[in-house]
Amino acid sequence: MNGLDHASEVVMLSGEHVRTDSRKVAEAFGKRHDNVLRAYRNLQCSEEFALHNFEECLEINHMANGKPEPVVQMTKDGFMFLVMGFTGPKAAEIKESFIAAFNEMADFIRGQADNALKRWEVAYLEYRNELDHASQCGKALSKWRGRKLVHLAKLESLDPQIKIPLIAREGK
Repeated sequence: MNGLDHASEVVMLSGEHVRTDSRKVAEAFGKRHDNVLRAYRNLQCSEEFALHNFEECLEINHMANGKPEPVVQMTKDGFMFLVMGFTGPKAAEIKESFIAAFNEMADFIRGQADNALKRWEVAYLEYRNELDHASQCGKALSKWRGRKLVHLAKLESLDPQIKIPLIAREGK
């Protein structure tokens, strides 16, 4: 099981959780689906463990005239608990493949979360930089308002001094 393509064949994302289901387990282990369901129903795990790691669903079976069929979705821990009783070299190889697929998908999810966090951090830094720049501009504008009157008064006092020489030059 190398690559996410293979992992996505046996495990899936369900919200933020990585899961597989009883059909995929049956197919991978070469068992009939009803036998996998029987193994699930015979598990002797606590109600709390079952609640957190298994979810019974009904899915339409297109091979059986569209009748609903029970399917059990399960977490990695649920999968491990279910297949502990499956024995033999082939079963061991399949267990390892499923575990690798679960881990690969979990790494993929963590990578997505890390990338999202990094993008958020970059966006936040851009926001803070522009906020700081806007704040500096606001302070400079406030300072300018006070200095503007001083400059205008100075220009106004100098105006008569330049108008007289200009008028004198025009008169020549």
